[in-house]
Amino acid sequence: MKLAYRNLVRHYKKSILSAAIGIVTITLLLLYAVNLDSTERQLVTLPEAMEVSGRVSNLNGSREEGISISEERVDGIAACPYVEKVVFSAQFMTGFGAFTLEEYKGNLNYFAAAVNDIAGVPGLKSEEISYGEKWDESLFAGGEPLCILDARIMEQQGLSLGDEVTITLYYYQYGQGGIGIGKVTPLVEGRPFTVAGVMDYKDFTGSVTPPQMLFPLESVRQVFREEGVAFTADSASFLVKDPFRLNACKSYMHELGFLPVARDADFSYAGNALSMKDEEFINAAENLRETLTFLAGMLPFVAVILLFVGYLCSYLLIQDRKAEYATMRSIGMGWRRCFFVMLLENLMIEAAVCVVVSLPALLTGTVGGRALLLSDAVFLLAFLLGSAAALWSFHGLSVIETLRAGE
Repeated sequence: MKLAYRNLVRHYKKSILSAAIGIVTITLLLLYAVNLDSTERQLVTLPEAMEVSGRVSNLNGSREEGISISEERVDGIAACPYVEKVVFSAQFMTGFGAFTLEEYKGNLNYFAAAVNDIAGVPGLKSEEISYGEKWDESLFAGGEPLCILDARIMEQQGLSLGDEVTITLYYYQYGQGGIGIGKVTPLVEGRPFTVAGVMDYKDFTGSVTPPQMLFPLESVRQVFREEGVAFTADSASFLVKDPFRLNACKSYMHELGFLPVARDADFSYAGNALSMKDEEFINAAENLRETLTFLAGMLPFVAVILLFVGYLCSYLLIQDRKAEYATMRSIGMGWRRCFFVMLLENLMIEAAVCVVVSLPALLTGTVGGRALLLSDAVFLLAFLLGSAAALWSFHGLSVIETLRAGE
């Protein structure tokens, strides 16, 4: 190392020139590595930045709420391993007390919804609901006989949180295949529910009539089972857990009987189509993959250029140094030792170049450690190989003839 260092100092002009070439080279390589690393990271984190959602609709896509989604499909969506944050809702007409079909006029006064998540009521904000001490928003995911009432209803009925009330439920029944307008049909004549919360709409922004009562979806489904009535949901939505497995998700939904939206189909209330908001994600993923393929395809050319530049830098260092090499050989240094001394000169320059370029970039945080490591490793490897190729030309050099030529 001492000998290599002395040689670098002795030939400082060539060393400086070689270092300058190395700095330019590793800077360009670093820009390439940063672009490659950034594109890969964008592709990996794309699902976090751009969600893919699905929503059940009727076949022509004109309605996504107020439709009839069979219980089989509801259970199928809930069990799908490719989705998360599944939200269902079901609409009802309700009234206080127990009354028969003949008595429904004047008693069936309130619009209600059963949901498994507050997101099932578009336009309703979490902060607009106040819960009793025993409950919170998680009650919608359970199956207890609970209800959330509008503040005005609470005041009219003189109710307080924790009170038990009797409520009669009517559901919307559609004809075979979702044909015909939904008919309000009795579900149960009076069922006790505990008031677990009160909601007070401040500025409702939903597109449908705001419900005046809310129930946990599973508690209402239990009523359907007990009454022997087929349950149907009026809306269903979800997020795709891993958008890169979007095709597997679509295949699963197709097996459940969901069809793609057909705009020219006849109108019906049957929820048998699936609308996927995936176009933006697909376009973004395709663009990133194309960029990544292009950058990866350039790697062989980058490697060839680096090898050439490494060869050139080494050639600059050893140019006009045949006599010096012959002198080292003549005093007893073997070929391998001479080779590694001169190779070490190149390594010292290249290592210094890596420090000069990479250390400021790392300390300022302008470049990630992965990109730095990649660019430094490729730079050092390519330059050492190029240097070795240039130094190999000394292997067949005649020491005696070189010394005579120097004389």
